[in-house]
Amino acid sequence: MQEKAKDNIRRRLLETGRNLAVEKGAEYLTARKLSEAAGCSVGAIYNMFASMDDFVAEENEQTLSELYEALCSAAGGDKDKGYRNICAYAACFNRFVADRRALWTLFYNFHLNLRDYQLSVGYRRWLVRLEKLLAPDFAAMFPTMEKRRLRLAQKVLAESLMALSTLPESKNSAARSAVLLNTYLAGLMMLNRG
Repeated sequence: MQEKAKDNIRRRLLETGRNLAVEKGAEYLTARKLSEAAGCSVGAIYNMFASMDDFVAEENEQTLSELYEALCSAAGGDKDKGYRNICAYAACFNRFVADRRALWTLFYNFHLNLRDYQLSVGYRRWLVRLEKLLAPDFAAMFPTMEKRRLRLAQKVLAESLMALSTLPESKNSAARSAVLLNTYLAGLMMLNRG
């Protein structure tokens, strides 16, 4: 019975934190503001989470899960299309970030400030799942590229899209991302030939 009560408090804190981040902004999410909004003490938060970093990491896991689901549906099961799927993933990523700007800011700021924080196994699994989504499409586009270079190329693209996602949103955001993606892929094709 006590475990169920703890689970309910944990879920309420996560839901309240998510709502605070969306409504007020990622920078508003502090232990004090969370405790006020959830109607509990700051101590209750730290009984559920070892630190606010642990709390934010768990919020981010939910964001990663939602991103993964969105990207899985973006390519439409077209497993052998390479370029088309990569473009669909990038467009989906841009929409996802635009629709969840505050949650994405929470995620991005967390990663900028990681330093000594140890990500949980579950968190790292989400990152690997996301990375693996692009693997078949990169392999289809660059069949002769060495696997290690292919993985590195995927990571560079992911980091570039993440960096672009931090720029202020404008009506040209999607076009800017498409130009970056096409330029990057064209550059990879030239490197792969030479």
